[in-house]
Amino acid sequence: MTLDDALLLRLRVEELLFDEADLLDSWRLDEWLTLFTDDAHYYVPPNDVDGDTANPETSLFYIMDDRARLGERVVRLSKVGAHSEWPRSKVRHIVSNVRVKRGEDGMIRSRSSFIVSRAKDARHDLYVGHYLHDLVEQGGGFKIARKTCVLDMEALRPHARISIIL
Repeated sequence: MTLDDALLLRLRVEELLFDEADLLDSWRLDEWLTLFTDDAHYYVPPNDVDGDTANPETSLFYIMDDRARLGERVVRLSKVGAHSEWPRSKVRHIVSNVRVKRGEDGMIRSRSSFIVSRAKDARHDLYVGHYLHDLVEQGGGFKIARKTCVLDMEALRPHARISIIL
């Protein structure tokens, strides 16, 4: 891959990641869900394992959603009955340090750093970590086949829960 091709690939992936962050910040969850393939997975591994290599078959995860469960999460968070997010939190996703490579299998893999700010009920929480995205090319763009949110935190404080989508 030439330098120009590598730069273009990274810019295209960054655009997807920035669009994803904007959709989450704007609580446009239905639109966010369309960024995923039909067989996608969304993971948040526990803090006590190596998040880059954690296996959902051998460890309990904070979140281990397939596409159907992810859709259910979006429906739940969109309802007034989702008390942990009604009224909605003010969230801001900051994504940086994007690295991209194309796998031999054709999958595009990215790693990026994140800070997610959540303000609600006079509390302010920061979630810090890195994303691992596996992307496939579809319809002239990219779709997310797998997203893993690796938290660089010792504990989920002060609420000991994640009620937003990282």
